[in-house]
Amino acid sequence: MKKFVFIVLLSAFVSAPALAGLHGAGDDGGTAYWDRKGGYYAGRGGEFTIWGPDLLLSNSAYAGSTSGLAWSGVGGPESLQTFCLETGEYVYEPMEVWVSQDDAAAGGGYGSGSHAYKGGTGSGDDLDAETAYLYTQFATGYLTGYAYTGSVGGLNRSETAGALQRLIWNIEGEGGNDFTKSYMGISLNNKQQTLISSWQTAYNSSGWTGIGNVRVLQMTTTSCGTQLRQDQIYLVPTPAAVLIGILGLGVAGWKLRKFA
Repeated sequence: MKKFVFIVLLSAFVSAPALAGLHGAGDDGGTAYWDRKGGYYAGRGGEFTIWGPDLLLSNSAYAGSTSGLAWSGVGGPESLQTFCLETGEYVYEPMEVWVSQDDAAAGGGYGSGSHAYKGGTGSGDDLDAETAYLYTQFATGYLTGYAYTGSVGGLNRSETAGALQRLIWNIEGEGGNDFTKSYMGISLNNKQQTLISSWQTAYNSSGWTGIGNVRVLQMTTTSCGTQLRQDQIYLVPTPAAVLIGILGLGVAGWKLRKFA
């Protein structure tokens, strides 16, 4: 009977709607620290490593090549790899994480999107479907041409990371549209530009719609009053994966909280 009640409670959490927060509907993601590993990033962009003992984000949807690069302590999840969505805000640590479940363009229609707060134009910049497609492929280890290990097509991991970051900034309206010119410390050679073109072609022919399980991590810090920080992206586990992850932690390990 106790096991049955436990499963019911878990199912209720998985299916619960997001609550309203400072920047729209969403879920508390805990507190994040960040790092950039040598050979995994380019210029001022990603890959970024999000980690920390008080982080509430499961990385169960991520491949081994895009997770677990930092934090192996008891009481917190392993890290995950991500990219920037904005160029006018910067990372900081620690950062408070809000998992956006809101479509800014729809005026707060929960369930229809996710947005960077104050990113791009206006009060919110909705996540583009192409960014969601690319990040899903990256996070699950299936982005064609990405050098997760060694060299692919004459490019190493930091070079493919630079190409992906530049493309994400371009898609999200953050500038650097001319890939022949340096932007935010990232210069792209001919092979990187060709790789970007191949990713664009793959998206256009994929039939992908919407943002799938990708959400924006809206970041703030309260060290000197509430300040906006660099928003990044996250691949949310499927409900089954969330359930398995929580079962593995046990009741005493729960760190699930939401703010109204």
